Amino acid sequence: VYGKASFITFIFITILTISYLFMIGTVDFRSHFSPFLQSHPSNWVPPCRSLSPLRVYMYDIPRRFNVGMLRRGDSDESPVTEENLPPWPRSSGLRKQHSVEYWMMASLLYNSNHSDSKKGDELGMMEAIRVFDPEIADVFFVPFFSSLSFNVYGHNMTDPVTERDKQLQVDILKFLRESKYWQRSGG
Repeated sequence: VYGKASFITFIFITILTISYLFMIGTVDFRSHFSPFLQSHPSNWVPPCRSLSPLRVYMYDIPRRFNVGMLRRGDSDESPVTEENLPPWPRSSGLRKQHSVEYWMMASLLYNSNHSDSKKGDELGMMEAIRVFDPEIADVFFVPFFSSLSFNVYGHNMTDPVTERDKQLQVDILKFLRESKYWQRSGG
């Protein structure tokens, strides 16, 4: 009797769960079968990709605004290049959640030095490329690791160290506001 009741309860909960997932849309059968349902012409471009990569102008700013936060005591003020970009720390713990800025910067640094060696097809497959002429840029990227700054310097908002996070924000805004392109567009 208990085995039969347990089995029926299990089946009921399973059906209920599947129905719930289907109703809220987290189970999408179309994505599993779409390659079989649709055929695209050979020159078809997915809606999330354009025919040309996004042209990104990346500001060259001192390392204290980005990779300088990865290692305490890094006082080098020169901008980051592909040659001096430190590897992402293996034991970064919770800092991994702030690594998007690092990887975006690293991708732009790497692609800027290798984009002229890429063929047209390969270049078209890139989502973004770094440009050195702000006049032709689609977007501007400021490689300031703001969330990492807060977690390195500002975790306890009453610490004197918190002033370092605030000062970095003030300094980067001052730098940007003096930029011709910031002034032209108001940010």
